[in-house]
Amino acid sequence: MDDDIRELVKAPPAYLFGWPVPLLDEIGDLQRAAYDGRIDLDTWRRRDRELRAALPPVASVGLVQAMHRRVTEAWREARRGSTDSADAETLLTLMGRLRYLTETAPTDAALFHELLGVTRQLREYSQHDNLNRSFSRRADLIRGWLARSPDYDLTSGLTWATVGRYRWVSTSLGAVPTYVDEARRLALLDPANAADTAASSGIRGHDGVPPKIAAAETRQAMLYSSFAVLLDATWQREGFDELGDGIAALWNRASTRRLLVELTSAGWPRVFATFDPGHAPVATGPSGRRGPVGTPIFQATSLDLSTSPLD
Repeated sequence: MDDDIRELVKAPPAYLFGWPVPLLDEIGDLQRAAYDGRIDLDTWRRRDRELRAALPPVASVGLVQAMHRRVTEAWREARRGSTDSADAETLLTLMGRLRYLTETAPTDAALFHELLGVTRQLREYSQHDNLNRSFSRRADLIRGWLARSPDYDLTSGLTWATVGRYRWVSTSLGAVPTYVDEARRLALLDPANAADTAASSGIRGHDGVPPKIAAAETRQAMLYSSFAVLLDATWQREGFDELGDGIAALWNRASTRRLLVELTSAGWPRVFATFDPGHAPVATGPSGRRGPVGTPIFQATSLDLSTSPLD
């Protein structure tokens, strides 16, 4: 333990970097109350903002973090010397106060990052009952906080911006809106999202695509397959041109498109639930035949979902 830290242990200061220690302790009490379930997340964030509002900004976050590292190392030394050391307890308290200087009540992004870490730890240490219970409680608490987040989809373990890129898919009948589970399935299977999918496995409780999400492909196909089968049959048989043109016209109607969007809207955040890229319908009857059409994932370009505001 260096001399500066030793002096802090012997005579704990009334101020740290210009902030009164009692206020830092109150900020710490708020954090503990939130993680103990005694106050909700909104209350924590509001009270945290109020306490910090009357104080000057921290002059140098780097200096605070450097001090925190020095105190942490001194605490480790004290712990190695004696598990009941009074110095270790004082240093632990000082570590917390330094952390409260720069760590505000968490954003949704910070909570999601913490949930990734907690669920990873839960998997790694699940054989240890005490750790298992502790990690499980923390994970459940954060899940509850994030349940209404407009940015994170806990079912897939991905951001809504990522899942939202699959709100529409390209089919032989043109762009078709997706059910939310089908969009999740496509997002989880897309190699472009492999890193995020692997990192979020603990959040969804499955290394790949959970069975419920995997089953969404069938439901999605039912949304348009009857139209596609009938239309294809009119192409292949003589005497059904009028019927085929009628089926294509019905599919291409604006009201059909609106109905498809409404049918698939459940479970989506509002901005995605109503999103329509506006691409023209392409289904044609026998009188307007065209060649085979592939089914690549439709990606919005001029209206990139990843930058859409969620409100």
